[in-house]
Order: sequence, then structure tokens, then C-alpha cells
Amino acid sequence: MSGVASTPAEVASAYFAGVTAGDAGAVKALFAADALLQNASGTLVGAEAIGRMYEGGFAAATMAPAPRTYVVDGDRVAVEIDLDVNGRTVVLGDFFTVREGKITRLAIYSLNPDGGRLLNDVGVDPAKQNSTQLSAEGAS
Repeated sequence: MSGVASTPAEVASAYFAGVTAGDAGAVKALFAADALLQNASGTLVGAEAIGRMYEGGFAAATMAPAPRTYVVDGDRVAVEIDLDVNGRTVVLGDFFTVREGKITRLAIYSLNPDGGRLLNDVGVDPAKQNSTQLSAEGAS
């Protein structure tokens, strides 16, 4: 890899590397300015809001994703992951849409009955963010 992720699979791999490193800036840089991140708790709009969510999550928890096989179809990547969060494993399905080397949409589904709530406990619950954090429109 040349150091800059460009294919959808490379971008997904860079995302998991950023999460593993706890590097909110690196994760944020992978998202398009108007990207959507959706999980069981709601939707975040914009790279700024998404970056703040990861800053809060990384401050509260150590996350170590172990992605399984990537399924790539054009600009979309689907991958099941085992995510270790402070010693507890959550099985997630991550669905990326990547255009021009940036994530434009990431939908995260939990395969554990309580998996979505576990993520809320470490600060990655969009519903707990105030309205200015939900949209990049208010950010300067």
C-alpha cells in the first residue's frame, strides 16, 4: 500500500488501524466532510461530529477491532468484526460506502443483543450528543 488509502478495502483497513491506534484524528480524516455514521443509537452527520464521537470513545475505552473477511462490491465494503472494548467482545457488522478515497457512509450493526448499548457506555452513542455535535453544519 502506498501510504494513502484509496480503494474501498484500503480505506476500511485504514479505519480499523485508526481505531486500533485510538487515533481519532486519523479516523476522522477518512470520512468525507458530509459523511454519515449510523448505528443503533442514531445518525451522526459530518466528519467533525464523527471525529468528536471517536475522541470521546477513545478517551473512555480501548478498542481493538479484529476484522474478518472483507466483501467488496464496487464502492461498498461489508465486514464482520470482533471488537474488543475494554476486555469485552462485541460482534459488529460494518458497512462502508467509499467514494474518492473517503468514507461517505458507515453503518454499524451489532450482532450481540447488548452490543449497541456497550458502545454507548464508552461514549459512542450519537443520541447522547447534543444537536450541535450531530451536524457539521454548526462547526467552524
